[in-house]
Amino acid sequence: MKKAKKILLITGAVILILVVALMLSLGQIIKTGITTAGPKLAGVPIKLEQVVVNPLTGLVRIKGLVIGNPDGFNTPSAMELNDFQLKIKMSSLFSKTIEIEKILIDAPQITYEKSLKSSNLSTLQENLTPKEAAAPKTETAPVPEKKKGAAKKVIIDDFQLNSAKVNVTITALGGKELTLPLPSIHLQNIGKESNGASPAEVVSEVFNSVSKAVVEAVSAGGEMAGKALKDVGGAATDAAKGATDAAKGATDAAKSAADSIKKGFGGLLGK
Repeated sequence: MKKAKKILLITGAVILILVVALMLSLGQIIKTGITTAGPKLAGVPIKLEQVVVNPLTGLVRIKGLVIGNPDGFNTPSAMELNDFQLKIKMSSLFSKTIEIEKILIDAPQITYEKSLKSSNLSTLQENLTPKEAAAPKTETAPVPEKKKGAAKKVIIDDFQLNSAKVNVTITALGGKELTLPLPSIHLQNIGKESNGASPAEVVSEVFNSVSKAVVEAVSAGGEMAGKALKDVGGAATDAAKGATDAAKGATDAAKSAADSIKKGFGGLLGK
């Protein structure tokens, strides 16, 4: 009995040590996962400085995340997230579905580079869209899947992106740049309806919302710029018309004065 109890205590201690080791190395595991799987998923280079995990609270702090641009675009990056946080429900790490309670991204720098055919964000979105979602459905019988370990699914309870700046570069205008504010983005229950989604599906959904908001902000900025130019043009036209009217008035006044002088001289000469 004592021997069995001793074995249980040793086993429990070993499991505890393994769990603690896992928690302490979780930051490096996340960093490796992002920098290794990220480029394969997005088709762009991804850099990351540091991931810090608090195993007691599940708070994860990610520093220096830079998402590069697809081939064919000239700006250095698509997104730069200098410092943001997410909170993981730690007990979910040992289940089939990882639950992220909150992601908070503050003041990221987003670059929107538009060429004649596409933009860097739309190209990146195409890369991130899961292939099974992009492929057209056919009537052929499904191919049996090979048995393998079940992949982890993800649920994001709350996602917030605040105080973002969009740096707009238009290739057709010689690389002219414009900086616009991006309204806050708030998403909830991502992947919850299906009891969890694949990491690729979750990333695609989040990026799609961000990309859509960027395009709307750029479109609104273009309309404002167009209106401003129109107002300036209208003011210039009104000013030119006013100057023409003033010149015409001066000409009429001069003509009237000349007629009066002529009439006066005529009276003096007896005409």
